[in-house]
Amino acid sequence: MIRSISCNSIDKDYICSDIHGHFSLLAQQLDQINFNDQTDRLFSLGDLIDRGDESDQALEWLAKPWFFAIQGNHERMLINAYENQSESLWFQWMMWGGSWAEDMDFDALEPFYQSFSQLPLAIELALPDRKFVGLVHAELPDVCDWNEIKQLLTHIEPDQIEATLATSDMLWSKIQPYLPADEIPRIEPVRNIDHVFHGHTIVENYRTITNRTFTDLGSDESGRISLIDPVRFLND
Repeated sequence: MIRSISCNSIDKDYICSDIHGHFSLLAQQLDQINFNDQTDRLFSLGDLIDRGDESDQALEWLAKPWFFAIQGNHERMLINAYENQSESLWFQWMMWGGSWAEDMDFDALEPFYQSFSQLPLAIELALPDRKFVGLVHAELPDVCDWNEIKQLLTHIEPDQIEATLATSDMLWSKIQPYLPADEIPRIEPVRNIDHVFHGHTIVENYRTITNRTFTDLGSDESGRISLIDPVRFLND
């Protein structure tokens, strides 16, 4: 459930927020920054699917050698619906944007399930300047040690992900970016990592709290997907 990726010593890495089935928009933005698919890499913070009408392109993107992703709560809803074949879980997924798949049977969903269930919950990415950044879809605990998160993700069983508070919050929690100013001090920097990037919670502009940055610009409504060069971001 965690993957460590070495630095890109040739060119640039970029981190993008929730795509939500808007892959044409992502492709346009990559063109605007002159993304080089021979040397650059792109890391997604999860929620590749749902809401947008290009959700079925997710597998094509995951097959690209330069594209990496973690699980978001929308991938998790597909996984849960497929594994349990539960009418209530299926309905929940449809209500939260899964209507692109409403006419698909479980055989048609299987490639998505197989691919998404192999995605980690977090990535630790090494940068060329000897810094390390973490990629997590939603939130980490207010007081958090990255080494403890890595240990948890190394040993957790897949069927315990949403039964365990820390990993459930990594997929679902939407509290920290909305805290009033007087409650922000309860959030401490994540120890043993230089910075952590999050998606999931829609913000008008990037919001950084200690060494955690929330980046989901709400692609479905705003027409914007964040694209961050982490080296430049941390050095500005």
